Amino acid sequence: MLDKKQRISDWAKANKIPGKIQAIFTASPDSGDWRYISREIKGKRTLVWEGIPDEPLPENFQKIEAQLDKEHLRFFKKQIMQIIFRSDCNGNYGALIQANLSTQDQSRGYKTFLEYMQRSHPEILCAHAVQTKPSFPFDTSNPQASMQYVLHKGFGSEYIKLASTDLHFHILDWLPKTKGTYAQLGEKLCEWLHPAKDDRLLSCHCGAAAESMQLCKKFKDVHCLDPREWAKQSFLQNIQNLKIKNAKFYREPLSETWVKKFFAGEINKGKWTIILNPSHGELLTQPLTQAIASAKPERIVHITGDLENAAKEVNRWRSSGYVLRKVMPIEWHPNIKRLDLAMLFVPDRAGLLGRKAGVKVVKDKKKNFAPKFRER
Repeated sequence: MLDKKQRISDWAKANKIPGKIQAIFTASPDSGDWRYISREIKGKRTLVWEGIPDEPLPENFQKIEAQLDKEHLRFFKKQIMQIIFRSDCNGNYGALIQANLSTQDQSRGYKTFLEYMQRSHPEILCAHAVQTKPSFPFDTSNPQASMQYVLHKGFGSEYIKLASTDLHFHILDWLPKTKGTYAQLGEKLCEWLHPAKDDRLLSCHCGAAAESMQLCKKFKDVHCLDPREWAKQSFLQNIQNLKIKNAKFYREPLSETWVKKFFAGEINKGKWTIILNPSHGELLTQPLTQAIASAKPERIVHITGDLENAAKEVNRWRSSGYVLRKVMPIEWHPNIKRLDLAMLFVPDRAGLLGRKAGVKVVKDKKKNFAPKFRER
């Protein structure tokens, strides 16, 4: 933890970041996702486990590995690209199996493996096969935007319930590998933002939109934007289960054109909070930043896991008339080095940016005029 705190402090100092740095937001660490993935090691394809750094492989996965080593599953095992075990953050999992099955022996092995997990591992809530185009292992926490997916149902639901919440996510949808912090993010943002009952929310790059679902009771209406079908499926499942009436989903990428169209006319007037969480911490384009600023939202929450880009985004929002009010580091798991930053920007109504520009104020000796600051 100390290293992470120091890293944020050094980043803020080096980049002259204004605003208050909040305490690191985190939750009790959960077991997180694991995957059994085919890697080339010394010229040979080998299945290896990838999970949370420095954490031992759970005993149930050791038993699954031993089962796959048995002779009757030999043909199936050779075709496995990866098996992703998606955590519900309470010791249960959904299994996503990616394998090239082209013969009867391989397909028979797959069905036998499903029967074994359903019979011997009650913590495996569901298991499904997935085919992709192009065909290579993917990471559900950072999926390829251009990849196409076809899901073949095995057993159980396609949706996994996040423990300690009433929220679900589709087994193919984006979520962090560890979900304990994520499950509480919406409530934390609500404490952070203090929305009024007439405030409106637009959540971009929303993924499973769990945090947006938690904010629906606090905002007049909630709008979620994401280009992926699985994000839409998670959203629809949640609004149905939670009986939410004031939320709407848009399956489109965030763009300058979309923002201008969304805020055009009278229907979308009001006090808006906009949440931005671009994948991989990618920079927004300058025209997109300007389009968002032109909509004059009351708050912008920009979440990124790239510190270098975070500093650039601060300068871009400043040049668009927004000041950085707060920074909240988000820790997904103590053993993961990466932190995300949630940065809160508000309109520069006090003229702080003009003041920072070093504009001299000349007072009239006879009258006390309010100081004027250069706008930029």
